This record gives sequence, structure tokens and C-alpha cells, in this order.
Amino acid sequence: MAHHSLCPATSAAGRTLPVALRSAALALAFIASGCGGFDSHVKVETKPATLGRVVVYRNGIAYFERRAQARAGRVVLNVPDDKVNDFLKSLTVTDAKTGKPLPVSFPTRRRSGKGDVQMTIQLPDTRTRGVVLTYISDAPAWKPTYRLMLSKDGGVRVQGWAVVDNTSGEDWRKVHVGVGSSSALSFRYDLRSVRRVFRQTIHHGQVVVHAPPGGGALRRTTSPRRVVMDLDDAHIPRPKGHPDRAEEREPAPPMMKEKVDRVSSAGSKSPRSASPSWSRYKAARQRYMSRKRQRDSRRRQAEARTRSLSARLKNHRGTIVIEGYASAGEARAKDKALDRANTLRNRLIRDGVDPARVRVVARGAVPGRRAGVRVVATAAPRRGKRSSQTDTPIGESHFESKAPVTVKRGTSAMVSIVDKGTKGDVVYLYDPNGHRGNTRYAFRAVRFTNPTDSTLEGGPVTVYGSKRFIGEGLTSSIPPKSSAIVPFAMDRQVRVDRHVEHKDRVDRIVAVRRGVLTAEVAHLRTTTMELSNRSVRPATVYLRHRVGRGWKLEKTPKVVETVREARVLKVTLAPQSSKKLEVVESTPLRRVLDMRSQVGVELVSDWLKAPHATGKLTADLRKLVSTHREIRHTHRRIASLRQRTREFRSRMDELHAQIVSLEGMRRGNALLRHLQAKMKQMSQRVQQATMSVVEEQEQLMLARIRYEDGVSELTLEPLVAPHSKDAAKPAPKRTAALTR
Repeated sequence: MAHHSLCPATSAAGRTLPVALRSAALALAFIASGCGGFDSHVKVETKPATLGRVVVYRNGIAYFERRAQARAGRVVLNVPDDKVNDFLKSLTVTDAKTGKPLPVSFPTRRRSGKGDVQMTIQLPDTRTRGVVLTYISDAPAWKPTYRLMLSKDGGVRVQGWAVVDNTSGEDWRKVHVGVGSSSALSFRYDLRSVRRVFRQTIHHGQVVVHAPPGGGALRRTTSPRRVVMDLDDAHIPRPKGHPDRAEEREPAPPMMKEKVDRVSSAGSKSPRSASPSWSRYKAARQRYMSRKRQRDSRRRQAEARTRSLSARLKNHRGTIVIEGYASAGEARAKDKALDRANTLRNRLIRDGVDPARVRVVARGAVPGRRAGVRVVATAAPRRGKRSSQTDTPIGESHFESKAPVTVKRGTSAMVSIVDKGTKGDVVYLYDPNGHRGNTRYAFRAVRFTNPTDSTLEGGPVTVYGSKRFIGEGLTSSIPPKSSAIVPFAMDRQVRVDRHVEHKDRVDRIVAVRRGVLTAEVAHLRTTTMELSNRSVRPATVYLRHRVGRGWKLEKTPKVVETVREARVLKVTLAPQSSKKLEVVESTPLRRVLDMRSQVGVELVSDWLKAPHATGKLTADLRKLVSTHREIRHTHRRIASLRQRTREFRSRMDELHAQIVSLEGMRRGNALLRHLQAKMKQMSQRVQQATMSVVEEQEQLMLARIRYEDGVSELTLEPLVAPHSKDAAKPAPKRTAALTR
């Protein structure tokens, strides 16, 4: 470490300096060397300067203040050669009596970087007088450490110390030591070197030869790109309600359940199993099950590859581009390519990838490429060691010891910087996504207010209560008069059951083609937290919920404060009680929905409940939703009637067996007549239920025809394609009226 002191002296060598050099008005500033800390080339004839004050900062700089006595009108300073520039940049020399600045002279010839440079402070007369020198120098940063003393009445006493290291090469004897921090910048600047200004030489006559300009290769400065994964169309997982979902395009063979029920009730040796219709049905069922197994296998492979891709991209800090491709000759190639890219983007966002970093590009049909997507990752821009992402205020702080202290060279000292009482109490902090956080339990913590007018720098915190140690924690910087929460223990008294659900909500319908809707949806992520206080005392819990980039809060309990991307929520729990709360976030997505699917109808039904849903398209959708509801109710009635029919048939079989057993008995005529009447009644009920099933099936067929006809005629062509450059422009009024 460089020496941090100045040694003033008068010498014979100083008195022999040239008059012109002594009278030159030179700059003010510093860097120091300790008395005896280096080999002095000047004979010291006066007492060394007295160090009176040292302030150490967190940015590696220390401020020094000294007083010296000038003899014969001058003070000679010995400064290490490599510290001259910092010396000249920061040194201020003033007359202790008048406060006026004094000039300093030094030799212009530059040394080799070793040894010392002699600098002379020239006074206007030869009287003995005092001078004040202030300067800055390199110094180790001080380290903070805190104590929180909890009292029985609920108050908190904050005690803080600063660990200061003396590596200056001299003893600090009875010096007022202070510490501070700020956002002040510090740098090196060359003030000692002679700076000559280049002036062009002009000749008479015409210049006929010119030097050529420099040349070189052109270099394209772009971020490196790498292909993360290629996915075929079959390996893109489609969500429920998508028109390309295979299991929704191919329903199960008709009447499969009824056939199986009849065969199982009749037994394996029933003649039904040998009928030609049953053989055809059985063959169709086998083909369907074979295709279903193949689809399930492809879906499992797609899910596995998508989960692997999400895990690789979840912590990626660069841009993720999903390129969509269509096959050669595919109709509406651009739209199909964009839909494939958006489908994968939606899945990545659902798996936790930052939506602000994922964008899609529709490539359309490209020769040599099959339908699918390509995921390309762009490396994040390089940054320095310190990230510029944080927006936490740095603040300023300054603490100084009231009594002078002595710190010998090569030693360290703990200087008290704060000892004040403040408002505070013991609370709980739940931070599941924080560093070293816990997803199951809340940490016991101390919430207190910074009682000073300075920023308390981040450091370790030891918590005491009733003259005993109860925990330790770490804190970041605490601005003046602001509150802070420092967790120090985990007693498992407050348990949190956390559950996350995903849901989509249609915000705007962009286009409709034969019942297939392209919609802008809000992907909702609902975090449900159930807090349980298992202690016999009331508990105050602060929950820190982080809102990622690209997400927006839609519903949340009362927010106490906002810390960067996190929201701090406050919940009060009674003893032995529980409380549930929800936090809803949303991010915009684009989805393709099929009105023939249950999911598509449900999303459109929710959209129709909004008061702004008006227009012809809305009226047509309301009719379709009403017809779809009628179809579902008819299905339920048919299923109920068939269930009743099966129960009646089962009862008839029981009555038939009882009647057969009573026909050979002489005394069972009355009971036999009663069972025969019951048998007739059950037969009539079966007949009525069968006729009702036929009527309901006719109504179901008519409703399906109306629904398919309405879906086929449901069309709203977009005026601007979703993937074009003009997609961000506002739509004309006639389209807006249909999509409101």
C-alpha cells in the first residue's frame, strides 16, 4: 500500500531552488507519503505536519487533513513519484490565519517512477506561520458491522461500528477518524507532465502529394447467435383448444361406450360379439387406439424436449428468437409459421422464461426446411464487473468519532458510528425467490427504521434480545429515515403453502376464419398463498413478491413498498389462525382457438361477459355459445336417460329371474302376479326412456348442424396480417367495432 502522509521540512536544497521556479503559480492538490515511511532525500529541519483528521470512504479513497508550521517562508514536501498526479489533483494549501490559498512549486523534470519528488509551499514572507493541507489518497474501504438490541417494550437500539485499516505507513495519533460513503467518482489524471500543443507548419507553394487515408477490413459488430434447438411440427406441444391438436381433430369412434357396456353386460359369449357390426366396430376401435398410442408417444417426446428447452433458456440473459417455418405448398404459410412460433413462445413463458426476452419471427415456407420452429439465442451484451441493472439509491453517509483515537500503522480499529434507539419490532419475512430464501417457511426478522440522516451501508447484523444472542443476518444499504427488514432466524412458526395456477383470458379477437379465432390473450399467473400461524402469539408477515420483466400486477393485497422488481405485502395473522391471499400477474400472448373445442368456447364465453363486447361478431358468437351450451345439456340428458335405461334393464333382469323361480310353486300366485306387474311397469319405463333418448338425439343432431353451420360462416378477416410490419398500427374503425 502506498504511504498516506506528507513530511514537510525546510532544507538548504530548498533554499537553492531557482527564483523563477519558486515564484511560479502552480496547481493545488495531493497524494502523500508517510514520515519515515520512505527514504527521504531532503534534510528535515522543521517538525512534521500534524495529522488531525482522517475520513475513509467506501470507494477506496481517504481524506486527510494536516497542519504544519512554515519556517523561512516555505514548507518542503516529499511526495512519492508515482503519487504526484493524485497529489496535484486534490491538494489544497491555505494559510491557517487568513485562509488564503498558497502556491506550490516542484521540479518539471520527470523521474523514473521511483523515489520522491520535492515540492515547496512558498509563502509571501519569511514569517513563521501555520498552514493547512488537505488531500485524498488511496486507502482500503472500511467495513460496517451492526448490532440490533431488542427491548421488552418493543423498541430497537441500533449500534454500528466501522472497521478501519491503517496501511498508510505512519501512526495515527489522537486523530479524529471518520467514515463515509457516497456516489462520488474518482479517477487518475496526469497533471505533472509537460503538455505541448502541436501547431501545423505551413509552407509556401502548392502541395501536389497527399498521404492516403488509412484502410482496413470492415468488421460487423453483432452479438453472437447460436441455434439452441430445431423442432418439427409434430414436436410442438399444442395446448387444448388449438385446431391442430390431433386428439381433437379425430374423436373416438361413435357409440363406443354404449357398445362396450352392452357387451360387458351380456357377457363375453354373447352373440353380439360375433355380429358383423361389432367386428367392424372392434376393428375401428383398434385402429383408433393404435393412433392414440402414437399420438401419446409423440406428445410425451414433445413435452420432454420442451421442458429441456425451457430449463436451458430460463436463466438466459440475452434475446431468444423463435423462427416459425411452414412446409412447401402449405396454405397461408406466413400465418401457420407465426402460429407455430407463438405456440412455442406461450409454452416457454408458462414454464418460467422471461417474456420480455422472447420474440417470434414468421419465416414462412423456406426451401429445404420442413414445417416447425427454430430457437435462436443471442448472447447478452457484455457488462463490467458491476451490473448497472440495479436502481437502488446509493445515498450518502458520514460518521465521525467525537473523541480522537490512536491507530498504529499496520493495525485496524473499530470506530463507533451510530448508537441510537428507533422504532422497530419482530416480524416475519417470506421471500421464496430470494437468495437463500425458503419456499415453505417465513424467516423471523427485525423491522426497524434507520434513525440517522445518513445511509447505513450493507453489512452483517447481530441481533440480541434480553441480554442473549438470538440470530444473525445481512442487510443491504438502508437510506436515511427508511425502514428495513433483516431476517435472523427460522423458527417454522409461520408456514406458507404456495400454489401457482395458469389461465388465459381473451382481450381482443384479431381474426376469425371458419371458426378458428386468432386472439390476443392475457396469460394470467395466479399465485395463491395460504399462511398459517402455528404460534400462540399474533404474527405480522411481510411477503416479498418479485414481478418479472414483461409481467404486470393485476390483483394483489395492500403493497407496503416497492423495492426494484419486488412488491412487499403485509399480512397480520392471529394466533393459531390461517389466511389466504392471491397475487395475479398477466403478460400478453397470441393464441389460435378453435370454436369446435371446449377450451375455445369457454374462453370466448368469458370474453362475452365483458361489457365492451358489442357488434355483429359478438352477436354471432353469443348464438354459437348458446347453441354449444344447448348441445352440452342435451348430452347430459342423453347420458342420464341411458343410465336410467341401464338401471331399468338391470331391474328387469332381476324380476325375470324371480318370476322364473316362482312359476313352479303353487302358493306363489299372488307374489307372481305382483312381480309380473312390476315387470310390465319396468318395460314401459324402458320404452319411454328409449323414446326420450331418440328424441334427444334428434335435438342433438339439429343443434350440431346449426352449430357447425354457424362456425363455418363465422369469419372476420384481419385488415393487417399479425406478422407484418404494420401490425402495431391502430386498426380502422370498422374493424375495431367488430373486435371491441
